[in-house]
Amino acid sequence: MPNPDELLAIQGVQDSLICTMGPLFFAAISNGPRSLNTPLTVVAAGMSKWLEIYSAVLMVRVLLSWFPNIPWDRQPLSAIRDLCDPYLNLFRNIIPPLFNTLDVSPLLAFAVLGSLAGILGASTTPY
Repeated sequence: MPNPDELLAIQGVQDSLICTMGPLFFAAISNGPRSLNTPLTVVAAGMSKWLEIYSAVLMVRVLLSWFPNIPWDRQPLSAIRDLCDPYLNLFRNIIPPLFNTLDVSPLLAFAVLGSLAGILGASTTPY
């Protein structure tokens, strides 16, 4: 059992540690965690951004499909169709049209793209 003088010395050491380490701790966490720019995180960030751009192009394709008189054989519409239809066809084979007219496969296509972009985006952001 420590005597009162030893307890006072221990208390003094604790106080000096708190006074010294407290500001250092808060200074260390105020800068926030640093993200590593490793090749994998750079590739993941690039793929995440590409998936976001592809989602936007896919949205244009889906919105334009609502208009039946659009000439899909002209540029840039044929490029959009050629870029998006192979991906959409993957989901059209899984989900048939409702009532033979309503194509809901883009919903699943957007869900998959959003999930992949979210996973890749989360792997590149600091905690």
